Amino acid sequence: MGSVMIRVDESTRDELTRVAGEDLGGASADEAIRRLLAEHWQMKAIAALDAYRANDPEGWAEYAADADHEDRSSAPTADPWDEAA
Repeated sequence: MGSVMIRVDESTRDELTRVAGEDLGGASADEAIRRLLAEHWQMKAIAALDAYRANDPEGWAEYAADADHEDRSSAPTADPWDEAA
């Protein structure tokens, strides 16, 4: 994938550089934007689940029960790293 230039205010660029350096371990501006976009998507997904839980308690209970069943059915019967098993 090629790269392109985008126009941002100098203060935005400086803040992005600061966040990338201080909070993201010296990540590049591109990596910082990717991480911030991923975080944004996760926040939207959490908000959607919160809204679902609040607006449809019965549907949420069914979803949670199904998820719990799936977790239990796919869990290993023994921990492969447990030498006693």
